[in-house]
Amino acid sequence: MQPEARLGAAMPPPLLSLRDVRLTFGGTPLLEGAELEIFPGDRLCLVGRNGSGKSTLLKIAAGQVDFDDGKRTVQSGIRIRYLAQEPDLADFDTVLDFAAAGLGERETHKAREALMALGLTGEEATGRLSGGEIKRAALAQALAAEPDLLLLDEPTN
Repeated sequence: MQPEARLGAAMPPPLLSLRDVRLTFGGTPLLEGAELEIFPGDRLCLVGRNGSGKSTLLKIAAGQVDFDDGKRTVQSGIRIRYLAQEPDLADFDTVLDFAAAGLGERETHKAREALMALGLTGEEATGRLSGGEIKRAALAQALAAEPDLLLLDEPTN
């Protein structure tokens, strides 16, 4: 939904909200007063220089990084998945093992379906994947969880 379409209409609550988020690493502020709201149907792009805190902000939004001050609010029942710039498959033998991680035994078929849709069988050894295959495996893992909010960190890498 375009911001203009929201004007005058009752807005739904945001799926996720960050207010006045602050984070300092070693005395140097990385984020000062960062704010973010994500509403149903939003497709957003975060742009900034290398080292400006984009990945850190996404990890805070995903609940993977603690921050010094501010507030993170997530709508009740929302499933959030974060796709890292450099996914780590080292602890898994096959792509299916990785894609199904965190899913219940009865939900493994969702991982297999997502992998197949992205051109992978699931039988591939994780140690032999190309960079593109690693990214597709990570995307399959995120999609198999059927998230309400998907945060992609540098999805074109």
